[in-house]
Amino acid sequence: MSIRNAFTKIGNAISDLSSLHVQTYTGSVTVDMDNLGANEHGMDKVRDAVEAANAEGNITLVAEAYYQFDGDSYNFLTSDDVSTKALEMHTAAVEAGLKTRRGLAELVKGVFD
Repeated sequence: MSIRNAFTKIGNAISDLSSLHVQTYTGSVTVDMDNLGANEHGMDKVRDAVEAANAEGNITLVAEAYYQFDGDSYNFLTSDDVSTKALEMHTAAVEAGLKTRRGLAELVKGVFD
């Protein structure tokens, strides 16, 4: 790997560290996972289905968290009755995202040590 490629990868990792955004929805979404295109991933179809269902009002945003690198955050929890399962899933996603970013930060730090 060239030095230029290494710095590009480090730059991409650093920009990805700058924020964490987690949204949790409830509702029903149908995703056809058959016939994935050569460059298409199952998660792409899931994301597209969630975005379409959200635009059509078929799902409900129940929790949202946005954290910036400098410690600022925005958090939302609907006033509707949210299931314990949905809140546990949201919390687990936030914790996983933070853990991943800590790992990336340590990786980047290790390059400069």
